Amino acid sequence: MADRITLKIFDIVGSPVWVSTDDGQKVYDKITAAFKANRSVNLSFANKESLITAFLNAAIGQLYSGEYDEAFLKEHLAFIDISDNDRAMLERAIDNAKRYFANRQSYDQAWGDVVDEDEE
Repeated sequence: MADRITLKIFDIVGSPVWVSTDDGQKVYDKITAAFKANRSVNLSFANKESLITAFLNAAIGQLYSGEYDEAFLKEHLAFIDISDNDRAMLERAIDNAKRYFANRQSYDQAWGDVVDEDEE
């Protein structure tokens, strides 16, 4: 990949509050568009006020669904302007996504079993 661009979550979302999966999807779409344009990404967490895991799952976690392998993501996606606490939350979201997508059928079956029990 030739170029490295900086994507600012604040600019993509238009707010310092990052809690919506819809907003996370917007970030994911921008990242994947950059990858498809042969660009690497620095993802900036500058100006964040609130952040939750659901947002990170949508924005970052789904990158681990299989379209991109972990080596590609480590080389072409960097996180900048991020606090230690937010980095820890991000790393947990990535670890959970890798586990989920490695065993998706089992996780979905277990979730289905729980939901079925609740409906009985």
